[in-house]
Amino acid sequence: MIAQSVIAVASVIALFALAWAIRRIADRFLLSAESQRKAVHVGVGIHAMTLPLLLTRDGFLIFAVLAAAALLVLRIPGIASDGIGASLHSVQRRSWGDFLFLLAVSLLFVLTPGNPALYTLPIAVLTLSDAAAALIGTEYGKLRFGGDDRIKSVEGSATFFVVTWITCVIILLLETEIPRQNVLLLATLVGAFATYVEAASWRGLDNLFVPVGIYVLLFTWANSPPLILAAVTVGWLLFLLAAEVAAPRFGMTPHAARSAAVALFLTVIVVQPINAVMPVLAFFAALLARPSGDDTEMILDFVATLVLTGVAWLITGNVLGVNAIAFYAASFAAIGAGYTGYALRETNYRIVGGIAAAAAVCLVYWLLLPGMIQYMGWVPAAPLIGFVVFVTSVTVLTEVLRPKHWSTRNPGLRLAVTALVLLVPVYLYEVLQ
Repeated sequence: MIAQSVIAVASVIALFALAWAIRRIADRFLLSAESQRKAVHVGVGIHAMTLPLLLTRDGFLIFAVLAAAALLVLRIPGIASDGIGASLHSVQRRSWGDFLFLLAVSLLFVLTPGNPALYTLPIAVLTLSDAAAALIGTEYGKLRFGGDDRIKSVEGSATFFVVTWITCVIILLLETEIPRQNVLLLATLVGAFATYVEAASWRGLDNLFVPVGIYVLLFTWANSPPLILAAVTVGWLLFLLAAEVAAPRFGMTPHAARSAAVALFLTVIVVQPINAVMPVLAFFAALLARPSGDDTEMILDFVATLVLTGVAWLITGNVLGVNAIAFYAASFAAIGAGYTGYALRETNYRIVGGIAAAAAVCLVYWLLLPGMIQYMGWVPAAPLIGFVVFVTSVTVLTEVLRPKHWSTRNPGLRLAVTALVLLVPVYLYEVLQ
C-alpha cells in the first residue's frame, strides 16, 4: 500500500509538472490559450491510459482524491489566471471539463478491471480525436455551427469522426477478441455517436458523455450479431433525425432535442426499457416545467441531471457490488415529481397538483417495482415504496412551497442531490446490514 501511495502522489505531481511545463513553453513561444488547454488535455489523457498499469483499485482511489484536490488548487483565482492553472483555465468560458474527465476516468477504472480495451478506447478517443478536431477546426474550419461555448466546425467534426474510427479499429483489433466482422460496424457506431456528442455537449460535459457513452456502447453491443449492430447504428441515426424533426412540436430547439435524445437513448440501452420508464417520465416533467420562451436551458439541465444521477448510482452499485437499479429509478420518481412541482409553483394548483404528481409517479413506481426487483436480483428488506413516497413528497414540497423570492434557477441539480441524499443511506443500510 505504501508503494501505491507513492505512485499515486507521484502521478499527481507529474500532472502539476505537465501544467507548469506547458505554461512555460506557452510563455516562450506565445501559444494561444486554446493550444495550451489542448496540450494539457493530451498529456493528461495519455497519462490516464497508463493508470491501470501503475495502480491497484486502492491506489487509484488515493490518486483520484489527490487529483481532485489538485484540480481545485488550479482553480484558485491567482493560479488559474496567471499561474500554472492558466494552461487549463485561461480560455474564457465556463467549463467543468477537468473534473468531469477525472470522473470519467474513475468510472472507467472501476468498471473495466481485466478488460483494458474498454478502459483505453474511450480515453484514447477523447484524447486523440478531440485534439485532432481542435487543431483542424481552428486552422482550417470554415463551416461553423453551434453557439455560445460550443461553436464547432464541420471540418473539425469530420476529423473527430475519422480519428475516432481509426482509433477504434486499431484498439479493437489489437486488444480484443471481438468478431472481426463487428469491428468496422462498431467503429462506425462509436464514431458517429462520439462525434455527435462532442459537437453537441456544453460546459465540458463531453469529457464525461463521450467516454462513458463509448463504454456503454461497447459493453452492450460488442458481441452482437452484425445485423443487430447495423440496425442499432441506423436506429441511432434515425432517432436523432426524429428528434430534430419533432423538436418544434415540443417547443424545443434542435440542439436541446438531440441532446435529450442522446441521453435517453443511452439510458434505455443501459438499464433496459422497464428501468427507463421513470427517467423518461421525468423528461416529460422537465418539458412541462420549461418557462415560456426558454426551453434550451431546462432541457440541457435535465440531460445533465439524467447522466450525472445515472453515473452516481452506477458507481455506488459497482463499488458495493449490489445492483442499485430500483434506487436509480426511485431517484427519477422524485426528480420527475419535483419538476412538476416546479412547473406548478406559481399557480393556484401548486399544492393539489404537487400531491397529484407525487401520487402518480409513486403509483407508476409501485407497478414497476416487482420487475425492477427481479432485474436487481435481490429483495430489499425495507419497504422501498414507502421511502419512495417520502422522498418524492419531500422534493415536491420543496418546489411548491419555495418562496417566490428564492432562486428560480433550473431545478435539476437540487432535485438530484435531494433524492441522492435521502436514498443513498437507505441503499447503504440495505447492502451493509
